[in-house]
Amino acid sequence: MRRAGFQFKSLFLLIIVLLVSLQGQSQHRLVLLHPTVGNIENMEWMVENKIIDIPDVEMVGVYYAKEAYDYSASEKYLVDHPLKNYQLLKIEGELKPEDIYRENSCTLAFRKLFEESDAILFFGGPDIPAAIYGEEQNLLTVVTDPYRHYFETSLFFHLIGGSRNAEFKPFLADKPDFIIRAFCLGMQTMNVAAGGTLIQDIPLEIYHLNTLEKVSAQPVENQHRSYTTPLYPLEDLWGGSFHPISISKAGYLREIAELSGTSTPKVLSYHHQSVGNIGANLNVIASSIDGKVIEGLQHIKFKNVVGVQFHPEPSVLYNSESKLTTVAGNPFSPNELLVKSNSLSFHKLFWKDFSDKVMHVVR
Repeated sequence: MRRAGFQFKSLFLLIIVLLVSLQGQSQHRLVLLHPTVGNIENMEWMVENKIIDIPDVEMVGVYYAKEAYDYSASEKYLVDHPLKNYQLLKIEGELKPEDIYRENSCTLAFRKLFEESDAILFFGGPDIPAAIYGEEQNLLTVVTDPYRHYFETSLFFHLIGGSRNAEFKPFLADKPDFIIRAFCLGMQTMNVAAGGTLIQDIPLEIYHLNTLEKVSAQPVENQHRSYTTPLYPLEDLWGGSFHPISISKAGYLREIAELSGTSTPKVLSYHHQSVGNIGANLNVIASSIDGKVIEGLQHIKFKNVVGVQFHPEPSVLYNSESKLTTVAGNPFSPNELLVKSNSLSFHKLFWKDFSDKVMHVVR
């Protein structure tokens, strides 16, 4: 018990030292989960090119010590590419499935991150263990990093609360305008934290298809990742899919869609799971064209908590020089694709609105 208390005190001091050291360096601070090299590069590119336009923004990449993912590459990247506005923070502490929806050894760290930041962003990643949302695990669900999910789901639960522990007072009850954005896995985590469930495989459970060939033959609107790519494993093809979504008549994305001039923007998806039963206090704000896959959620009480099933954060969407290949021998420009489909302005306005909201935060 004494050792656990020492670890808890050390954790508290570590967070205090880090966050105090950042005081005065930046007017606004973002907490970013899962700080891989790719996520660091994307966010830096977005800031440098003013897609995210927040002067002197400070970014803190946060991860859990027990994650399977090896962040040593991120540490080396920051040594080789010193960034004045980006730091890493590893959170220690014991965290088990039964600890997720209650106060636990990470609660203090979660609270400090919340109090000393203006926004938190949750990024994409692998499948969530079905047990933590009360279901048996489908054979097509592949769990590679359970501790990441325990950590991020518990953090999200601490922020917004949920039906699995309705007596818990969420952090945002004290600051209801706090800003959260969640992408792909991030939105799934948001739903699970709030008490919802997931569809564990879209092709099988929604469209009743069980082969790559059958899914690949579907209209692009029904394909939420590239199912052609696995058919050509030696071609080194990229696995995402671009498809239109339908913006709901009410909710956070509606005004952005109207300003951009389209209610069916094309977006980038890379997932096979999606929201099932919707968690407490969440509203649907976007869906697939056929209405079968939820593409956006917004919290009813905490309006600045928004999740989207797609990916608006990769720099490749905004960099006209970047190209991807999803069909052998046929590289294409995602930026050009978004321009031609009148969807680029939707993505830029998404980040402009985020930037404006962060800029108006007074901590």
